Amino acid sequence: MPDGVVQWIDPTSGAAAVVRAGRVYAASSADIEPVARHAGAHVHFDIRRNDGGERAVDIHLRPGTRVSHHQRHFGTLAGARRPDTKGSAPFAHPHPERGRMLAAHPLEVARALVECLQAHALDDALALYTSDALLHADGGDLAGKARIGAWLEKSPLFGVDADPDIKDEEGTVIVSFDSPTGERLELRTRIEHGLIAEQWAGAAPPKGRAREIASGAGPIAVAVLTGGRVEADDVDYALSRIGAIVERIEDPILFARLKLGQSEDPARPRPALAQVALDINGELVRAHVAGRTMREAADLLQRHLADKLDQRAQHRDALRTRAGTGGRAEWRHGDLPTRRPDYFDRPPEERRLVRHKTFAIDELTVDEAAFDMDQLDYDFYLFRDLASGEDALLERTDGNAFRLTRLRPSAVDGGPVSVPLEISRHGAARLGVAEAVARLDATGERFLFFANATSGRGNVVYRRYDGHYGLLTPASLEDTGRA
Repeated sequence: MPDGVVQWIDPTSGAAAVVRAGRVYAASSADIEPVARHAGAHVHFDIRRNDGGERAVDIHLRPGTRVSHHQRHFGTLAGARRPDTKGSAPFAHPHPERGRMLAAHPLEVARALVECLQAHALDDALALYTSDALLHADGGDLAGKARIGAWLEKSPLFGVDADPDIKDEEGTVIVSFDSPTGERLELRTRIEHGLIAEQWAGAAPPKGRAREIASGAGPIAVAVLTGGRVEADDVDYALSRIGAIVERIEDPILFARLKLGQSEDPARPRPALAQVALDINGELVRAHVAGRTMREAADLLQRHLADKLDQRAQHRDALRTRAGTGGRAEWRHGDLPTRRPDYFDRPPEERRLVRHKTFAIDELTVDEAAFDMDQLDYDFYLFRDLASGEDALLERTDGNAFRLTRLRPSAVDGGPVSVPLEISRHGAARLGVAEAVARLDATGERFLFFANATSGRGNVVYRRYDGHYGLLTPASLEDTGRA
């Protein structure tokens, strides 16, 4: 039962059309469930073949479409750990056999890791880590899945029979158990929205602080992480600014984290960095800003977070009401543009390429991609366009509008969208990775969308805030465990 988009529907005649991967299927409104009877609806449907033609039948709104509080997310810039970089999206590498519960609570991720190690399933265990995860062990720091996997395979954790204790302590998940020799072992883990970003085994993790603030659903603990010269008064001020917003949120907040960092680079015009991440009933909302002072960054963060929450509510309302009005929904943004952190201009000879898998194989409409992009506070978003079936890049343009570039130009009409959208008439250049990096340097842009000369898939090379290059590549069926 494939996915598609309702391209148009005529309430007078009852005729309709559903588009998927560039193909348009005739349909009847009688075959579409009422809630999905509007152009732009993301639907499941069957294909009926008769008289040499194909029609879409049994058309239902796709489960998980953004008309409820239980929103789903797709896509990632996974692996970033520093306060001045973008962090991983929830459930960047999906594990369908475990359901989507891993995205909701860090303890479930730790429990899944233990189960994999007990079963000697090293590959499954490593799938729970970000692509550039870091493990601090007695012998030093191990970066990347390959080195972490080698350590895990030789560690007492691999194949352990004991039933470990798993608990959360101020934002760090602690897995502890007794080894066969009777020694008490501990593995401390920092989990970034469904993936393991950093671990400590036999080494002390940095001290974080947990502070409590009020929300509409009751008091919540906020994990506070600081870097550089951040004064205690600045932390209190930032918490008060965030608290003024959070106290209006009535949905349960499952996780909250505030990151404040002060860059030591004198060349940065806005060295104060502030980031907040809220898991609101399973839905991640992030805001990330930079300011000249930490107080200014806190004020900007409050405004940016308020805009995002307002936009989240308006977008949900628009999707609920568009079926009844048949009109174009309005997409509103805050009046103030986000003041995004500047990236570090690292010398070319010191730059390295960091690869990330970017999205689950779920295909998205433009509205869904724009919503995820805004909620995750990204400048661009790589996804598979449902209407055309092509890899595509959605990016911000001036005035908080959006531009869609498909891997290959397509004239397919995906129906109306609720965001201001420009569709590029040009496709992506076919380049090798080294060629794409060289072109990125030559143009001075922040990112470049291109067709990988080896795989033929849409890739993005971009400048990370730490000065290195990032490479975003699509996840494959093998990565997700789906066939």
